[in-house]
Amino acid sequence: MKKLFLSILVASSCMAVSCNKTTETTKVTTDSTKKEVKSETTTKGKLSPEVIKNIIESIPSPAEISFLIKDSGVKYDQSMMNSADNVGNYSTDYKKALNLGIYSTDLGYANIYEQSQDAITLVTAVRDMADGLNIVKFFDFENIRKLAASGSENLDKLLEETTMNLQKMNDHLQEEDRTDMTVLVLTGGWIESLYLTCKVAKIKTSEELNSRIAEQKITLDQIILLVEHYEASPKMKTLREELVALDKIYAGIEVKTVPGESKKVEKGGTITIEQTGTTEVKMKPGDLDAILAQVTLIRDNITKK
Repeated sequence: MKKLFLSILVASSCMAVSCNKTTETTKVTTDSTKKEVKSETTTKGKLSPEVIKNIIESIPSPAEISFLIKDSGVKYDQSMMNSADNVGNYSTDYKKALNLGIYSTDLGYANIYEQSQDAITLVTAVRDMADGLNIVKFFDFENIRKLAASGSENLDKLLEETTMNLQKMNDHLQEEDRTDMTVLVLTGGWIESLYLTCKVAKIKTSEELNSRIAEQKITLDQIILLVEHYEASPKMKTLREELVALDKIYAGIEVKTVPGESKKVEKGGTITIEQTGTTEVKMKPGDLDAILAQVTLIRDNITKK
């Protein structure tokens, strides 16, 4: 068991993680929240913009996983990331958005390990994907590049900068009724986080890593809801089918959360409910291999030409 941070109404966990690397934080959707989302979907036939926004904001930041991977003691492995050489292979908005999420997660991974040269290369990849989606103006790439080149000294500032840029991008896409692109960026980032975590867990057995992998069952449910909302698109429908196949693997994994004390915290006019508690997960032998196999299939379909 480990301590949890339960957020009912949250914007992002990346800032909290970057300010305190030793603090473990996880956003877990409660049963009541799931019921509300399900009710909204059933009543209106599709998710409302407000529900979509709430789900997007409730999904944990990939930065948290990057810290966890480094803390496992496993060495940095450049080959696990999507090569920046593949940038020219992505010609559709669908591919660009998914790979923007993947490259953003890889950037966080390289930064955590203080791999400045790789980080700079990945900054360029992120810029190219953002440019292709006409959202490059929301990224201060010159500042990001300088921070990436400075190593661990400005790691917190780099994480803060990239988080702010991504939030501006998300807000803009929602205003332009391009929330599907936000969903794809988020999905790509989450898939890469899960992929990296599973790869590291295969190298070094870790109860903590296995626990985080199991907890993604909850996040996966939310992502499937988002992708399902746009499945009129054939590509989105295929992506949903791949995610549902992953969800079937997760069906046999038990995730039990016991909430503890809760308190209201107001920041910038937003009220957040913070709740401590414990969580237990039960994974059977072979679950990790099955999850890694399916997430690798999904990732390959995204990163290959």
